[in-house]
Amino acid sequence: MSELQLKEVREVVRKARASSAPGPSGTSYKVYKYCPKLLLRLWYILRVFWRRGRIPDQWRVAEGVWIPKEENSTQLDQFRIISLLCVEAKVFFSAVSKRLCTYLAENNYIDTSVQKGGISGMPGCLEHTGVVTQLIREARENKGNLSVLWLDLENAFGSIPHKLVQFTLTKHHVPSRCRDLIADYYSNFRMRVSSGEITSSWHNVEIGIITGCTISVTLFSLAMNMLTKSAEPECRGPRTNSGQRQPPIRAFMDDLTVMTESVPGCRWILKGLEELVEWARMRFKPAKSRSMVLRKGKVVDKFRFNIADTAIPSISEKPVKSLGKVFDCSLRDTTSIQSTCTELDGWLKSVDKSGLPGKFKAWVYQHGILPRILWPLLVYAVPISTVETLERRVVLLRWAGGGLLRWAPQVGWGWAPQVGSSGGLGVGSSGGLGVDSSGGLGVGSSGGLGVDSSGRIYERRASPSPFLGEERCPGPSEAVEENGLALH
Repeated sequence: MSELQLKEVREVVRKARASSAPGPSGTSYKVYKYCPKLLLRLWYILRVFWRRGRIPDQWRVAEGVWIPKEENSTQLDQFRIISLLCVEAKVFFSAVSKRLCTYLAENNYIDTSVQKGGISGMPGCLEHTGVVTQLIREARENKGNLSVLWLDLENAFGSIPHKLVQFTLTKHHVPSRCRDLIADYYSNFRMRVSSGEITSSWHNVEIGIITGCTISVTLFSLAMNMLTKSAEPECRGPRTNSGQRQPPIRAFMDDLTVMTESVPGCRWILKGLEELVEWARMRFKPAKSRSMVLRKGKVVDKFRFNIADTAIPSISEKPVKSLGKVFDCSLRDTTSIQSTCTELDGWLKSVDKSGLPGKFKAWVYQHGILPRILWPLLVYAVPISTVETLERRVVLLRWAGGGLLRWAPQVGWGWAPQVGSSGGLGVGSSGGLGVDSSGGLGVGSSGGLGVDSSGRIYERRASPSPFLGEERCPGPSEAVEENGLALH
């Protein structure tokens, strides 16, 4: 591999979020975004590290923060650690990760039909969910047979051995310079964790990869791809109506989905995965895994699957939520769609009764509610009549519909809200505020509301007074905190 190019470093910094929290060095991306000469100097330093093949000790430290995995988390295994790393290290390994992904893709070392997580430019979450949904729907409609397992690895990021990562890189013929850099990076990595006012002492990370590191996602995806491909020969996958044979195992990072046409084949693949995961010193979590068996298009409960002598619950006992979509024994989306409509009503009522000004309610709708609604509309088969009903509920609110007209005389807008067929609010060509289906906030050139780089709304006037400075509205986040509004 050649030395790092300046355009690679510039591209990484350009795409990085300026609001990212700084690591132990105290430097954020914003410094290098706004100081081109410092970015050039950083490139000189990164080239030295690349030539020497050594990582500085300052890059091998991290500040960890506990993040709950679920609501009402009380046990330690219900939390995950997010690491704050040096920005310079993240820039360096982002460029290395991009090169590694390009190398793996050009040589077809990662099968994107099996592992879709962590692959740049691959809509893995949506494609993974869509294929699983299609196979289940075809089995139900054609009264076919299908066995499905949703498997969850216990503490996947924190339990993957460093030797497995090195073995995977060697197995895929990754150049030695890249392998040596990664090995040196993990050789003496230290971390400490903070919770409230308590901070632990420094300890060495001898197992697991660092969450928050820009190259860790690629390394984990590569290792999981090797494990899943090794278990594929145990049984063939199902066939679609078009006659295309699908792989029996699909993975999105650590979430594995096993699909076969027969129960014995599913058992063979599960046994092979168990042996491989045990060899890698990892293990599955049966309590969070689920199973489903279709016979002649109907769910049956007489077949059971076990992991280490522990039975896997079926979706008849506990529905499973995989990659944002709920699968239950009805094999339909009716319950999930009703739940989404109920949640939307609750969120809109909470915002409407919050006491916030109308412009801040619109901001909360755009940044808090709309992103949560778009994904269910994408993964579920929602009838157009239901979408139109949801649209009317939003438009009928004064702060999201006709209530916006009250601001027009005050700030000189000449517009009227328009309702598009795709949902949300649109705006005429004369300008104003618009919340469309993509979650964007559009403002006309004649003034109105503007959104700065940090996502805060401020009021823009077409002709401000020369004697009075423009008064900025308080940030929506400040107003939300003051009124105690929260979406759950």
